[in-house]
Amino acid sequence: MYQSNSLNGTELPDKTLCLTFDDGPGIHTPEIARFLFEHHIKATFFVVGKYAYHHPEILLQLKQMNHLIGNHTFEHPDMPYYVSADGNVLDQVLRTDTIIKPYVDSPNIYFRAPYGKWSAEVANELNQSILTLNHIGPFHWEIAGVDCYYWQNNWLVTDAAERYLTDIEREGRGIIVMHDDIADMDVVKPKNQTLDLLKILIPQLLELGYKFIRLDEIESVKKIAAEKLVFTLHNKKGKYISLINEFDLEVEGKPGNPNNLLQLEDLGYGKVAVKAANNLYFSTGGDKTFEVVLANKIIITENETFDLIPVNANGVILRCTNGNYLSVNHGKLTSQAQFIRQAAIFKFANHNLQVKNELTLNQKFLLFKKQVLFIKSKLLQKV
Repeated sequence: MYQSNSLNGTELPDKTLCLTFDDGPGIHTPEIARFLFEHHIKATFFVVGKYAYHHPEILLQLKQMNHLIGNHTFEHPDMPYYVSADGNVLDQVLRTDTIIKPYVDSPNIYFRAPYGKWSAEVANELNQSILTLNHIGPFHWEIAGVDCYYWQNNWLVTDAAERYLTDIEREGRGIIVMHDDIADMDVVKPKNQTLDLLKILIPQLLELGYKFIRLDEIESVKKIAAEKLVFTLHNKKGKYISLINEFDLEVEGKPGNPNNLLQLEDLGYGKVAVKAANNLYFSTGGDKTFEVVLANKIIITENETFDLIPVNANGVILRCTNGNYLSVNHGKLTSQAQFIRQAAIFKFANHNLQVKNELTLNQKFLLFKKQVLFIKSKLLQKV
C-alpha cells in the first residue's frame, strides 16, 4: 500500500547504505550492475517503463545478479502535478508493472516517484486499485542524486565522487540515489559517468567500513512488507462478499462486518487466488457450470485460480479456470456466468486504507476537542 509520506533510510544501522539507481535501464546499466555484483553489492534499480519495455534483457541481467527492480513510472512525470492535471497516475504505475513483474524477485513492487515528488492525493489515487495492493512506497533518500547535475555541467567525476563521499560521511547511513540513465534530459545521456563515479567511490566506502543492502532488506520496510493487507468486494447493490459460516460465502454482507475481509495472492500472468476471513481460498467446482463457490481450500490448485479483470479504477471481474465468471445467484457466489456480460462486477475497497483514514479522522476529532477546550479556557480568563 502507498504511504502518504515517503519512506526513507534514517533508521538504518550506522555505516549501512542502500544504493539505488533511477531512470534506467540504459546503455550503462549492465556495466554498473556487473561492477556492483563483482563487489558483492546488491542494489535497487528503479526503472522507467518506456525504457524497460525495450530492454527486457537488461532486466533479466539485473535479476540474475540479485539486484532489486523497482517501479519509477512509465513516462517519468511529476506525480502531484500530473494527478492535479487529471493525468492517469494509476496507468503510469500499472503499465510499468506489466513489464517489470517477471524480473522482480519479490512478492511486492517497490516504488519511487520521479524527482521524489509526492502527495497524499497521489497515494490515495493509487490505493483505490486492487492491482496496487502489494505495492510499497514511495521511497525517498538521505543522499541526493547529484550525479546527473555534474554530468550536465561537465564537472569532473572526481568532484562528484568527493561530493557523494562528503554527503555520506555527514549522514553516516541511508539511501543513496544515483542515475544509471537520465529520463528527461536527453542531452545529458551521452555524458553519463556514473560507472566511473562508482569505481572511485565504492572502494573508498568499503575501506571506511560501510556495508550495502537492498531496499527490501531495510528492517522498517520488511515490517511493512509483512503487514496483512486486506480488502472487501461489494456489488452494485452495496452487498459484500462475506463468510457466513465455516466455508459458505454469500453476497449479502453489510459494511463493517469482519467476515467481509479478504486477502489476495498474486500468482502472476494476471491470475490470483482469494482468501476469505477463515484464511481459506475461494474454490470453484472446476468444470461444473453452476457450482457454488466455497472458501474451503488450504492450497491453490486450478480450481482456486482466477483471472483478475479490472473494470475502471476500482472494479473487478473474476474469471474461473472453466471459462465461466463469478456471479451472484440468489445471494450466493457462483461460477455460473458463461459470458462476461453476465459476470458480477465487484467494487474493491482497501480495508487498510479505510482503517488508516478512520484513525486520522479520530485524531482530527480529538484535536478539535482540544481546540474547543482551549477557546473555552481563554473565554473564562476574560470573564
